[in-house]
Amino acid sequence: MNILHNTVWGIITARGGSKSIPLKNIVPVCGEPLIVYTINAAKKAQTIDRIICSTDHEEIAKTVEAYDVEVIERPTHLGGDLTASIDVMIDVADNLLKKEGGVAEILVLFQPTSIFITSKQIDTTVNALKNNSKAKSSQTVIKVPHQFHAHNQRIMFDNDKDIAFAYEKEREKGYSKQTKPVYYTYGNLIVTRTKSLIEDKTFFGRPSIPIIIPLYNAYDLDGQDDIEMAELMIRNKLI
Repeated sequence: MNILHNTVWGIITARGGSKSIPLKNIVPVCGEPLIVYTINAAKKAQTIDRIICSTDHEEIAKTVEAYDVEVIERPTHLGGDLTASIDVMIDVADNLLKKEGGVAEILVLFQPTSIFITSKQIDTTVNALKNNSKAKSSQTVIKVPHQFHAHNQRIMFDNDKDIAFAYEKEREKGYSKQTKPVYYTYGNLIVTRTKSLIEDKTFFGRPSIPIIIPLYNAYDLDGQDDIEMAELMIRNKLI
């Protein structure tokens, strides 16, 4: 595998077949196509050498091309609801290896529904991986809010007639903010060495460097309610 050392490519994964909102990736958010927020952040980042969008939809392709983003056509079999992002990323890497004979040392997964990503977060996460030769990946994370902590989660039983804690034994030890272990969940960005992505078949090759970001930067848009909330945040300059 010909690795282009010290090179970073950003890959935007944007399929057209969203069920929650038709063509969600280009739906207007405060007058701008949703995907443009990610494009703008990636362009402002100093560490991204190239931006590529993998899509299976002509309108999405036209939208990103208008912002000078390269397009790679996504195969039909990678356009379904259950398609894993890692399969799309490996497809892009394989595609570019065949066409160009080489691939960037580091790939950044950009998910367009994470519109509050910032160029500073991108640079911090990429540089963390660049500066640690032993690490295979880096990722932004957020601290899990108290009310969403695993020890507070419930599961329904008996056809939804009964409900109980999912982790009762663990909750006996960690039942308050002071006694619960600190958990983290996905933020808005994944950065991986291409070699690890292809050989280990994972985004999260370890060691994986965590970059903690504020909760609001990890806000993800899935349904119409999320879009309305995002517009409210933007218009009121909450973010």
